[in-house]
Amino acid sequence: MRQEICENNPLKDIPPLPERYFVPFVFSPAQTERLLQAASQNIRKTPKYFLTDMAIYLAIVLLARCGMRINEPLRVHLDQYCRHDGTVYIEKTKFRKDRLIPVPKIALTQIENYLAVRTALRADDQNPYLLAARKQRQLRGRQVRDAFHQAVKDIRINQPKQIIGNITFGKPLPHSLRHAFAINTLNQIKARGNCPQQALPVLATYMGHRKYQYTAAYLKVKDAKDIPGLIAFTKSQLDVI
Repeated sequence: MRQEICENNPLKDIPPLPERYFVPFVFSPAQTERLLQAASQNIRKTPKYFLTDMAIYLAIVLLARCGMRINEPLRVHLDQYCRHDGTVYIEKTKFRKDRLIPVPKIALTQIENYLAVRTALRADDQNPYLLAARKQRQLRGRQVRDAFHQAVKDIRINQPKQIIGNITFGKPLPHSLRHAFAINTLNQIKARGNCPQQALPVLATYMGHRKYQYTAAYLKVKDAKDIPGLIAFTKSQLDVI
């Protein structure tokens, strides 16, 4: 048309490609508790594996209780945990953001129990990480994923990914605990009679989002009528949350 070869746009009647949406699996509060219980029961009691399995379990606890990304608890150093304030400093995570977050009391108890066992079993331990692997190493994401998926299998919610039309329904993943943390937190705020919209800036800071508008995507769950907990994201939204 710019070169005056044709008078009309020959592509105007071709419909655009439909945007694909993704519905992540979202744990209910009851499912989260069952998952953590199953993960706890899978801690091996032999001296070789006990402390490492405790660290892996604690990583899953922090994903569920604090909405962390899977790499965040693995990178936390001992000196970035402050027991007196009950806080954890998370450094240079996604988008190279730093944040200081208060840890819920139920998770603080788990951290203190783990550190007490660690001190008793490894009095001379020099591992700098809060969650210590064997031989002074950092826990690996694969270890946490394996333990997570085993717990999911144990509580029988290991459903496969499904594609229906232009919507992909995801299977349970460690990142599903982050989605569940955000959605269940907003639901709790609403249940107390407060406005979830007003809580978004605080929740966005806690979760490490660049803009609180990204956290607002979780408010879509309030509009789900037919499927409880249904919340559909585009790929660009998933990349930032």
